[in-house]
Order: sequence, then C-alpha cells, then structure tokens
Amino acid sequence: MTAPTASMASSPSTTSGADAAGRRSSPNEALPAPASTKRLEIEGLRTVAALLVAAYHIWFGKVSGGVDVFFVITGFLITLTLVGHVRREGRIRPLQYLGRLARRVWPMAAVVLVAALAITVTLAPEVLRARNFTEILASALYVENELLAVSAVDYLNAEDPHTVVQHFWAMSLQGWFYVIWLLVALGALWVALRPRRTRRPRRSDPARAAADPTARFRRMFAAAIALVAAASFVWSLWQTSVAQPTAYFSTSTRLWEFGVGALIALAGTRLVLRGTAAAIASWVGLVGLVVCGMLLPVSSSFPGVAALWPVSCAALLLVATRQNERPWAATRLLASRPLVWLGGVAFGIYLWHWPLLVSYRYLFGQHATPNLWQGSLIIALAIGLAVLGNRLVERQVSASWPVPARRPLITMLLVGAWVAVVAAAGLGIAAGTAAASQLDRDAASAQATAGSCFGAGALGRDAECAEVLADQPLVPDRAALLDDTGDAYDCYTQPDATDLTTCTSGDGPTRIALIGNSHAAMYRSLFDAEAGEAGWTVTTMVGNGCVWGAQTSSDADVSDRCRGRLEQTEHLLFDAEPFDLVVYAGGRGAIDVPAEPARIAENWGRLTDAGSRIIVIEDNPRIGDAGATCVIESSEADLRAGACDVPEADATTPADRYADAARLIGAPVVPTLDLYCVDNHCPAVAGSVIVYRDQHHATATYLRSTAPEFFERFGAAVSGSARG
Repeated sequence: MTAPTASMASSPSTTSGADAAGRRSSPNEALPAPASTKRLEIEGLRTVAALLVAAYHIWFGKVSGGVDVFFVITGFLITLTLVGHVRREGRIRPLQYLGRLARRVWPMAAVVLVAALAITVTLAPEVLRARNFTEILASALYVENELLAVSAVDYLNAEDPHTVVQHFWAMSLQGWFYVIWLLVALGALWVALRPRRTRRPRRSDPARAAADPTARFRRMFAAAIALVAAASFVWSLWQTSVAQPTAYFSTSTRLWEFGVGALIALAGTRLVLRGTAAAIASWVGLVGLVVCGMLLPVSSSFPGVAALWPVSCAALLLVATRQNERPWAATRLLASRPLVWLGGVAFGIYLWHWPLLVSYRYLFGQHATPNLWQGSLIIALAIGLAVLGNRLVERQVSASWPVPARRPLITMLLVGAWVAVVAAAGLGIAAGTAAASQLDRDAASAQATAGSCFGAGALGRDAECAEVLADQPLVPDRAALLDDTGDAYDCYTQPDATDLTTCTSGDGPTRIALIGNSHAAMYRSLFDAEAGEAGWTVTTMVGNGCVWGAQTSSDADVSDRCRGRLEQTEHLLFDAEPFDLVVYAGGRGAIDVPAEPARIAENWGRLTDAGSRIIVIEDNPRIGDAGATCVIESSEADLRAGACDVPEADATTPADRYADAARLIGAPVVPTLDLYCVDNHCPAVAGSVIVYRDQHHATATYLRSTAPEFFERFGAAVSGSARG
C-alpha cells in the first residue's frame, strides 16, 4: 500500500472548482481549473487509512481494506495531475511527470529499504535472510507485487514467514499504475489533438475554441479509463474466483480501483454532494471503512466484488465536498489539524510500520502479537520515523531540486541509493544461492560420515549414535532450509491452474498413480528414484487442493476450475487402462481433504471396481507454528537438545482421513509415524538432520533418510494388497 505517494506527487489536497467558495461551474465543465481551496479531508482520509492498515496488521493479523482506499485516492490525484499538465501546457512531459514522482516517492522508500537490509542482517533468522534479500531487490525494482503474485503467497499466510518488505507489494503495484496511466493519458491526448473534420467553432465563441482540446482530452481520457477499469473489474472477479492469492497482488486485478478515483476526478462538478447529503455520505464512508476489515475476510476475498466495499467508502468521501458543510459532517473531522498533519507523513507511516512489526516478531517470535502498549509503541515509532524522514530527507530533496546547481547532486544521490540497495540485495541473494547449491553436497557428505545414524536412522538409537554424530553439522544449513524441497514442486498443480499437471517416471510394468497434496508431492523424488529398479511407471498427480477422492467432479460445491482438474484426473483413472496401484498421501490436510473418511472410501470404491488397488501413506506429523518458529530461531545446541521437539499427541492432530478411509475398505496403510516420532515425542532434529522446513513439510534431506525403511514397508503393503 503506497497510495500515500500519490498525494505527494500531485498537490494532494487541491480541490476541483466545485469546492471553491462561491464558484459555480457550468454543467458541461467536467473538471474546472483548480481553485486555491484545499481538500484537507483527503489528508485526513489518508491518515485514517494508514492507521487502520497498521492497527489491523499489528493487533488483528488481518488486512483492513485501507490499501484499497489509497488506490482510489491515488487514481483521483494522479488523474488531476495529468489533466493539469494538459490544461497548463497543452501537453504531458513524461520525463518530468515520472521524475517528479520519483523525487516524491524514492527518498523515503530508499531509506526504508536500507533499514530493511540492516534488519535482515542483524535481526532476521538465518533461514529468512535469502528470502528477505530477494524481496528487497524485487521491491527496489518495483516487481514485489508480481513476485508475490507468481508465488501465490497469501499476505497473512502463517506458513510463509514474513519478510521485512512484503508490504512493498502495493508500492510496486502503484509504480506500474503510474506508468500505465501515463500511457493511457498520452494515448488520449494524441487522439484529442488529431485534426478533426468538423466545422470550426464560430469566431464569436473563442473561449470554446480555446478550451476544446483540453475538453476533448478529458472526454478521451475518461472513455479510456472507463474501458480499462471495466476490463480490470471483470478480470478481477474471474481471477479472484479461481486464484485469489495471485489476484490479490496482481496489477491487472487492481487497476479498476484506481479507475474509480480517476473517474470521480474527471466527473468534477457532475458528481459531488453538498450540505446534508455530503455529511451523511461522509459518515457512511468513514464508518464503512473502519468496520470493513472487521466484517470481511479481506486477505482471502479481495480484490473481487468484496473490494467494492472500501472502494465505495473512499468514493463517498471523495464526492462528499465541504461546500455548505454541516457541523457534524465526518469531513470536518477528517480536516482537523491532527489528522491533516499526520496525512502529510502517511506514506512514511505505512512504510515504517511493517518493518517495525516484523522486527518485533523476529525478536519475540514469528507469530507473536503485540499487546496494546507494544503495538502503540510500534505505531508511535512509525510516526516518529516518518516525521524524521520527511524533515531530513523528503523536504531536503524538495527544497534542493528548484536550485539548478543542486539537481545533479540530488539525482546522483537518489540513483546511488537505488544502486546501493540493488547491489546489497543482490549480494545477499548470491550468498543464499551459494548456500542452496551446497545443499546436496553437504547432505551427501554428512550421510557418508554418519552412515546408518544419519537422519531417521538415528531415531531410538541415541546412545549408539552419539559418538558418530558428535561432530556432524546440521543439514540442511538453515540458510537453505526453505529451499530443501527436492523436486516436489517441479510437477505440481498450482492453486490457480485450470489444467492438471502430470509427470511420469520409469517404464516398468507396474503402473502407479501418486495422488494428493503437497505432502504427496514430497514423495515424488523418492518414487522417481526407486521406479527404475522396482519396475514401476509412476504418474504423479499432485497439487494444491482438488484431490480426487476427497472430491469428485460431480460434487456440487466444487469450483469450475477445480471441477475441470477433477475431470482430467477421472479421465486418467477410469477412461484409460487402470493403474495397478493408486497411492494417496497427505490425509491430515483438512483444507485439501474436506470429505469425511466414509465419503472418501465410497469414492475409492470406484477405483477398486475399475481394478486398481489403493495404498495410503500415513501422513507425517506436524510441528505447528510454535515448532516451526522454534526451528528458525533456536541455536544449534538447543535444537540438538530437543528444545523444538513436539509431543506426539499434538503432532498427530488432526487425524489422517486417508488412513481412516483406507481402514474402512481394508486398504493397506504404510506406517510412517515411527519414522518421525519416538518415545511419544517428535524431534525437530534427528541424526543431525533438520526434520521440518516449516509447520508440516519434511525436508527433502530427511525424507531421503527414511527411504530404505519406507520402501521396505511399502513393498510389504503392496504384497499384502495383492494377496488380499
């Protein structure tokens, strides 16, 4: 959310002539020349939105909808800026426009990114540094939103530890908006200035002749914006329904929010409220904005139709002018001195609150929630740093730029800061890449030295393995922990996919289908490695949700996207030669396995009727948020001493629905619990190997250490099912 930057770029509180006291525009004048009156309530609105964003992040772990308000304000103000260029000069200077925005936005952003680098090096757990460096670089290059969109990361997903600059997604998105709006405006201006084969205005109407190019530009600009906004809104509805996490961060699904503000700006006096109507609208808008995050699941439903709520609230406050203002109007509150003053540093408040919050979590735990005074201190620090940055950085740049002799120095400093951030983040990424590339070599070396005491082989053999493991380093290195996935996601159906992704390995006579969620995906590399020697042909059908058996294409409550994937799975399972074995894993995932065991067993009956045998891999235990945070933050000595171990009873909740369904139909279950847990507890480290890379996914290194015992048990299950 960086829409506060828009107000810096275009004299944010300048009103259209509709708000100038005593001045009335003609009905045909869509956007009159600005008067001297200031729309101070916009500054107050920015303050409210910024504080809501901070408060919801800090205390509620939710998204407030404030970012959508900022987008509307940005569209409003940037459109006024572009129209102002055309009115004053008859043209738009792209370099001047972009340069002014850069001078307004980049100084504070650069300071925060430098601070983010410092936080990463000094406070961030080792396991999160590579990700932090990657996102700092993406933020500096204005692609953070696209990075998060591609990876489909939920803004508040507990399984993805927060980076210190994740909030820069909105700044990146807004950067793309600036460029897109400039291109739209240039296109509209080109059309407006083309020679027209119409009669010239009468000589008696020189004012109309002079105003015609600007008026025509406004019409062309409005038409273009309406088309862009409509297309974006339709696309947003579709994308949100099929791939909400991706849509949340995407530029294309958010443009309509900017468009709403832009169209209000272009409507001018045609779309304003005054007096009592304005007062009522202002309170509806303000109260609606405050309660939006309380009543809507913003992070999981936006930016589709649900985003109309905060966008409409912002729109009401923009059209509710202060002309003939009632004493009880919300606009009067928004125009109060404290809120207006804070509005001047709202951009900084937004930029600083998130790094401060993440720093708090780095110090006190990834999922720690500040109490009232701690959260208030974070907000106070954000305000203080924003004010300090405004006075020492932003104002200095603004004051120096009008002096021609100082411009080269200012430009050099801004570019230098940008280059320094990019270079530092790049070096951090390079270091992380080197650690990841060393992953397999470290694991192979450790396994060769530890022998049968490596990983799962050490469970229950503490005394026997103590001497062998005494000098063994932990693998994987925690700098590469999040990357230790093997090739689990190389053949994985993403949540927004409409087509099923499948891969086949081996060419043996026994045909195996591996089905399930990301936990089944963990086993892909093991089955691929075993396929040749075992005489298997393994087809992988794993992905995020839409797992056949837990759901079917005939279920009424599945989405069209999911239904298509289920139909493709059914085609592979039933329309061709039946698989000899259909292997399921991942039954503890309540989201991916929504059906009860009896329903799953009923669906599996179709597979057994078709001639396939079902085998279930018992799902691995889960260490949860606390366990994953402990692994990230604890010292190596504490990890080895069992500081992050989890009781077996806690780690095996929820129940494994696939295992329960298998027992209902007499299908074999490959037991794996004792490959993770011993003596009623599940260690975070076994045989010098870190067992989990997050709350419930095993590291590929550890999973490989279970392979000999796992496949012995799998073979027994296959033999047992054949005899049955």
